[in-house]
This record gives sequence, C-alpha cells and structure tokens, in this order.
Amino acid sequence: LLSCSCLPDSREDLDPPCTAENKQEIERQCNVLKSDKFQVCHSLVNPDDFIEICIYDMCQYDGMKSALCDIVQVYVDTCKNHGITIKWRNSTFCPLPCPSRSHYKDCVSACPSTCSDIFASSLCEKTEECTEGCECDDNYVLSNGNCVSLSSCGCRDDDNNYYSVSSLWNKSLTSK
Repeated sequence: LLSCSCLPDSREDLDPPCTAENKQEIERQCNVLKSDKFQVCHSLVNPDDFIEICIYDMCQYDGMKSALCDIVQVYVDTCKNHGITIKWRNSTFCPLPCPSRSHYKDCVSACPSTCSDIFASSLCEKTEECTEGCECDDNYVLSNGNCVSLSSCGCRDDDNNYYSVSSLWNKSLTSK
C-alpha cells in the first residue's frame, strides 16, 4: 500500500511583510472595497479575499498605490463579469493617465473616430458593452494612437483611399 501525505507549507512569505505602522494604513486603503461604492457587488463577489490580496501586495511593494489600483480593477472586472458595472475611478483615486488632448471616461466607444474614419464612433454598432478608457477631446480624433486636431487629418479620393496631410504635401512637392 502506498501512502501519500502533504507536507505543511512552511514558507515565510505567507504573512505580508508589513511594519506595524504601515500595515494599519494599508488595511485602511484596501478596505475601500467594503465602501458604499462597491456595495452593489458584495452579494455576488465577496471583497474579503481581494482585500487580503491587496494588503499582501501593498505590504510587499511598500504601499505602492498601483498595487491597490490593480486589485480594485480586478474586483471591478469580476463584478462586471457578474453583470454589475461600478464607476470607481476619479481624478484622485487611481486616475487613468491619458495622453495629451484626451481625457478619461468610464465608458468609451469601441470604435473611436479617427482621421481615416471621423464618423466611426457615431456609426459604431451601439452595444451595452463599453469599457473605461481615454477619449480624444472635442475636435480631436485618433491618428496612429495620438489625438490630433481634425484640421491635421488628410482626405479621401473618389475611390475612398485615405491620404494623410504629409503624404498630400509630399505629392504636391514631387508633382511640381
């Protein structure tokens, strides 16, 4: 007869490496998941395990705010998988950095307007699904991942080919 048994887990890293001073502050920050903002999801997704992971990670990384934001994002994504959308970011709590000439929105179009298709967002299939992200400011559209002014966009010919301003400029120089 063969008998197998598991050895006890004797790793030293099971308890978060926190000092007494910073553990209390870290616990306070991670307990944001128990706040009213996230209450709507508590019956479907218990925040306790997420808080425990948050405390461990923040202790491990000496209170790094991105560890808190990452675990809150995972909790919110888990809630979303259960059909609950939570608007949780703001300019002071885990702001999402956006490139110049753009701003954060909790629900952005899956098909943003671009130089080659300025009407994309208005013609996009409207769905219930949306995601948070950065959206170009008014009178700006995406071009190669950057928000540029509409006046910087090129144009289309009769065959619907798109030409950037720089390619038009180069063509006019070479055709002279």
